[in-house]
Amino acid sequence: MYKFLILIFSMSSFAYTFKDAVSAINKHESVDAISKDALAIKEQADISGSWGDPMLKIAAKNFPLETLANDEAPMTGVELSIAQKVAITNKYSKMKSAFINKAQAREFDSFKRKDLLLKELWMVLIDSRRLSEERRILKENFQWIQKNLKVTKKLYSNGKLSQQALLDVQIRKSELQTEISNKSYELKELSAKLSYIVNAKGTLDTRTIPWKILSLNSSTKKDYSEMAFESNLKASKNLLAASKLNYVPDLTFSVGYTKRSDVFDNGDFVSASVSFPLPTSDTKYSNHSKASYEKIKSANNLADYKKYKMSKEKEISLLIRKTQNEVNTLKSETLKFAQNSRNITSKSYALGETGYVELLKSELKLQNLLLKKTMLKAKLALSQINLKFLLGERLQ
Repeated sequence: MYKFLILIFSMSSFAYTFKDAVSAINKHESVDAISKDALAIKEQADISGSWGDPMLKIAAKNFPLETLANDEAPMTGVELSIAQKVAITNKYSKMKSAFINKAQAREFDSFKRKDLLLKELWMVLIDSRRLSEERRILKENFQWIQKNLKVTKKLYSNGKLSQQALLDVQIRKSELQTEISNKSYELKELSAKLSYIVNAKGTLDTRTIPWKILSLNSSTKKDYSEMAFESNLKASKNLLAASKLNYVPDLTFSVGYTKRSDVFDNGDFVSASVSFPLPTSDTKYSNHSKASYEKIKSANNLADYKKYKMSKEKEISLLIRKTQNEVNTLKSETLKFAQNSRNITSKSYALGETGYVELLKSELKLQNLLLKKTMLKAKLALSQINLKFLLGERLQ
């Protein structure tokens, strides 16, 4: 029984590292699905680049209807022929290259999906850190209120405070209890979200989180979104080139051998032919127009993304500087003043020189400033992660 309890406790307290979470993301079903799609498109490249299979034909020719004998007519015989389509341009290699480019673009999508999951992991960790800090602030404030509640009861028993004052301080204590409970539930909600991202049971060991990544500039940048747009543009260019070459028809060569009856002296027959389609339909012209529009669309998508990326980078960079400045101001000045104000008010309150309203105001003021600092830290971290994700920097 004792060993069983130890086993249950060890299973419930299982913790995994940040590296374990990253490894799980690399194997995530959504990432693997896109990777398999890229492999499927790559196989399509071989299909599109092929001339097709040769055609083998066996034909019984000119057998008399009434007897079906093979030695009554000089043209009777069994023909074996083989035909093969042959391209006289390199359009099929262009089509193959186009699908290889599309497969590369899809592969870049899988890398981007992995980075997106890493970004979501960081967002959960940042929110979790914020909620934990907020809960700690509220707990410390709760202890401070409890301490001053004893003072309030003492002042009330001495007739220096009204019953309303005692009730208001007790109400404030209850409010803090509720806020602490809410933060705990919010942390559980994040834990549920985290379980989807990393597909693992247990809890993440927060000691293994490399928080320094947030403030470090990565020398290696791989923007998989931009790389995917570039690959799609290459694909559309190759398809456009193939559609132009498609105006030149493929040739189909065939050779045949007809086995005749030995009763005829002229022996067996051989034959050869070449055929090609006449480009009279609208198919080739429409395909060329379609490929041209696809190429323009791909070029516009790439250009638009580059403009968006440049604009977003400036926007996030400015937000980071603004938030960092707010955090620095709070740390260096505002919080110190609020802390001193609460300490002074608390001492005056204990001596009966300050009312309970001023006490609660000073307590609430400091709490709000501490919570604001925590919120700004989270906002700063989220902006840093968003910028890294945008620029294609390392997130692990």
